[in-house]
Amino acid sequence: MSTTIRQSRTSDQTAKGIKLRVTVERLGWCIVLILVGVAVTSVINRAFFIFESLRVQIIDPAEVFNPFEIRYYEHWLVSLLHIVPSLLIVIIGPLQFVRMIRKRYLAWHRLSGRIFIFCGVVSALSGLFFGVFHPFMGNTGLGFNQAVATLFFGIYTLFCLYKAYSSIRLGNVGLHREWMIRTWAVMLGIATERLLLGVFLSISSIDMSVLFGTTFWMAAVINISASEAWINLTRTHGSGARHWKDIDSNYTKREP
Repeated sequence: MSTTIRQSRTSDQTAKGIKLRVTVERLGWCIVLILVGVAVTSVINRAFFIFESLRVQIIDPAEVFNPFEIRYYEHWLVSLLHIVPSLLIVIIGPLQFVRMIRKRYLAWHRLSGRIFIFCGVVSALSGLFFGVFHPFMGNTGLGFNQAVATLFFGIYTLFCLYKAYSSIRLGNVGLHREWMIRTWAVMLGIATERLLLGVFLSISSIDMSVLFGTTFWMAAVINISASEAWINLTRTHGSGARHWKDIDSNYTKREP
């Protein structure tokens, strides 16, 4: 009798887990697509700014651009090294987590994964160049907060990329998946930061120089926390190589 009760409780818990994972996945994809849209818009706007500013001869850039924009004008080559890889990242990123693509087109998944990692390294290093060495508020005061936040973002991104690459090289698919989720989450943190910045600028009178570094930290906490929650919700037993959808599907088929 007690065994039957325990089996019934386990069945109920598993059914609830399946429903929770499906619900969170759908909500997560909606949020991801919104963030991708924000990221693409931001990257395209920055690209147009660089090309337009280079097309016109400017005698004194300090009179034309604000402290945030002038960095991208004066270091336009590094700007492109940040913008172009970032655009590829936000396009390739979501496709890395589509199970159907990964199963049917494994060769493409591997190739795009290598492009994703390479672009991630280039984007992170160029981002560190601007955020650490050329924060728009300088390296002291409020600029120091921005520099430290960018330093954290950049180092954490590079670490996640290294762990994702080294895990798959060792054949550990489960760990590779988890570190790719962490990488993608922290990269989307820039889009989260832009949303937070826009919201706070619209509802408060706080200056952008104060908000910029603060929203960086907020975005990091939000996205990293979300990635860890999803990883724990979908982590499978053993090496983690079996996808949670396959396990949930097998359980559903066994149910009467």
